[in-house]
Amino acid sequence: MTFEIGQNILWIALVLVLLAVLLLYWLGKRMAPHNPSKEKLKSYACGEDIEGGQQQFYPNAFIFAIYFTIFDILAFIIATAMVIINQGFAPEFSAIAAIFAGIGLIGVISLRR
Repeated sequence: MTFEIGQNILWIALVLVLLAVLLLYWLGKRMAPHNPSKEKLKSYACGEDIEGGQQQFYPNAFIFAIYFTIFDILAFIIATAMVIINQGFAPEFSAIAAIFAGIGLIGVISLRR
């Protein structure tokens, strides 16, 4: 009986957190100003104007950092999997692992475009 109550509380907490995150993103998008001026759209670095417009950007370091973060999170999930499964939270663990894998996959796909 206690175990079932604990599982229900975890699912309710997961749904509430996801709803709160979505609500905050939606409110931020609605409240953010959407009228950039010409001055705000100019390129600058450290407060100084850049001559020649935009500079070339090399995303290799950022792609490496994102891959490192994704694999670091997955390594943490795998390292704690046996403890979580032994405590009887296998469905919740699977849901959390699927969410992290989905976020990682979306990130990798968006970087390749």
